[in-house]
Amino acid sequence: MSLDTPGDTPAEPVTPALLGGITEDLQTDALDAPEALKRVWSGLCLARLLGLRLASVDLTWRRRQMNAESVEHQLTHDLGTTATFADTVLALPGDTTPEPLAEHEVEDAVAALVEFSTVARRRMLAAAPLASQWHDERVLRHDSLVIGQLAAAWLGQRGGYRVDSR
Repeated sequence: MSLDTPGDTPAEPVTPALLGGITEDLQTDALDAPEALKRVWSGLCLARLLGLRLASVDLTWRRRQMNAESVEHQLTHDLGTTATFADTVLALPGDTTPEPLAEHEVEDAVAALVEFSTVARRRMLAAAPLASQWHDERVLRHDSLVIGQLAAAWLGQRGGYRVDSR
């Protein structure tokens, strides 16, 4: 599954298996830079939706989701500066209240989020030298580090802060 347009959301709630499918797609044959960026974007959107479902389980996961959210927004901004997405306004999905994950899905969800982050990082590094556009190469190289922080956030290894606009 891929999200064809920014902001698209799947009809059914995102499951760990669905994110796993995108992660598997990232591991397929060598991808050129634009295709790698598009698949990372699709995966990031699904990771966001799965993370929102995970955050509704309890306060611990909500805190981790807030740390992951800062990474998601940074990636969205950076991906939007690439040549691949030059004519596209990228927007993360998730304006609705998600269906909470069942308790037995929590471990699989965290594993899927961490695996996506790890695989996306490797794919971005592998695709960077293939980029014909400087903006694509720059984001693939730099944001391979940023996307690694997504796994750290879900594992509780990334501190964060949230600016309160009140």
